[in-house]
Amino acid sequence: MHNHYFIGIKAPASIEEIVKQYREKYRLSNNYKAIPHLDDLHITLLFIGALPEQQVEPLQESLAALADKHSDFHLIVDGLSFFGSPKGPRVVYLSVEQSNELDALQQSVAMIGADQLGIEPDKRFTPHIAIAKKRKINGEFPIQKESCTPHPFHVDGFSLFRIHPSKTPKYEAVQTITLKNPLNK
Repeated sequence: MHNHYFIGIKAPASIEEIVKQYREKYRLSNNYKAIPHLDDLHITLLFIGALPEQQVEPLQESLAALADKHSDFHLIVDGLSFFGSPKGPRVVYLSVEQSNELDALQQSVAMIGADQLGIEPDKRFTPHIAIAKKRKINGEFPIQKESCTPHPFHVDGFSLFRIHPSKTPKYEAVQTITLKNPLNK
């Protein structure tokens, strides 16, 4: 059996209060099966799934090569949103303001996924930090998209995460790639 992986950006601890407020306001733990541990919050750049061990090291080498091609950048969490119907969405998440740097990094990661792993690039990348998923009740429990005080955070790298379904937290960073900082040259 192969381990499952994804590539992502770990969310900063500084957003935990925003997450807790929205989870309480909408009673998300009552309505969703999956409430990610605060240490598991992230922005997915590429979901890989099952990966044979012999493909992990070449993937890590390719990801490490991206470090010099992308500089660190800032992102802004700007509100609450969801995928699915507002009457009972399948995923509730913190929205992230559009960022050209994030888009460029995601496209580079997606190209590695396509070239090395045969993963078809997702043309509909929506950066988000999932805070609840997998509805556990039928019926309506409306959620509204809303803005919050913009919460900026610094992104200085990204990671290859191994998924441990039976553990909490579930995600282990097996490799972290630090992006270049132009001010440190």
